[in-house]
Amino acid sequence: MYMINPLIDVAFKKIFGVEANSDILISLLNSIVSEEDQIS
Repeated sequence: MYMINPLIDVAFKKIFGVEANSDILISLLNSIVSEEDQIS
């Protein structure tokens, strides 16, 4: 099995563009933004 490079647009959309993975996307965004701008 090989790893998908998340920097490729198609892979990013496959990983983060699915409703089932919304918690992963929120976690990624929260790690980028400041603490007062966190998504709940």
